[in-house]
Amino acid sequence: MKYELETIPIWDTYRMDGECPLCILDEKAERGYIDFFLGNSVMVPEMRVEVNKTGFCPGHWLKLFEAEKNRHPLGLVCHTHLKESMSALEREERGLAAKAGKTAKLDAGPDDTAGETGPLKKLISRYAETLRGRERDCMICSRVDYTVKRYAFTIVYLWRKDREFREAFDASRGFCHHHMPFILEMAVEVLGRKDLGAFVSSTLGLQEKSLRRLEGELLWFTQKFDYQNDQKPWGTSKDALNRTLQKLSGKIMHERQERKNH
Repeated sequence: MKYELETIPIWDTYRMDGECPLCILDEKAERGYIDFFLGNSVMVPEMRVEVNKTGFCPGHWLKLFEAEKNRHPLGLVCHTHLKESMSALEREERGLAAKAGKTAKLDAGPDDTAGETGPLKKLISRYAETLRGRERDCMICSRVDYTVKRYAFTIVYLWRKDREFREAFDASRGFCHHHMPFILEMAVEVLGRKDLGAFVSSTLGLQEKSLRRLEGELLWFTQKFDYQNDQKPWGTSKDALNRTLQKLSGKIMHERQERKNH
């Protein structure tokens, strides 16, 4: 697959010296797509057809709801998607309901969990997988995923072509666990054998150093809650929990504003 180079966002992100550059770019892309689907896109017929068919995962339905005080655009999207979902699932639900009704009328045998309930179990499994599949096909998830792959391609490309960027890469904090597969799989796709070996060695070295640093910072974070350490300086550990959770999850942990005010 061909990916468009976007060097400026990559350089900007590396200058921020965060725990994972792809986390920052992932979050920015997600915000952009949320704004897009709450904006004029709801009035574009082609986009509306796609939203009606595919929709969003639970997490992104929630973020769409939380992002917009004007509920009208999301209400329009939600209504037509609901109608499309009802139509798409109707045949499967009718078949499941009919089989459930017939099974319920059967006389209970010595083993009521086998035999007669087998066809019903298969229909339940198929229906459950259909619903899970609709969540996996989230329009925001798929777009963010492609955008992050494009940025991963740019990182690998710059590492191979730009000596200055390789120095910035080697001085960085590596990647989070969520985005590490993106960068390693992109390296496999882009780099030759020798460069691939050097890239993986460098990346894993950064990762080990970064995780050891975080473990030490998080340890001091937990020890600061001991009254004996109350007056000792935080050092770099005050936000260690936030950064460690980001490293583990790929999500930047923002403090709630109301907590900051207390």
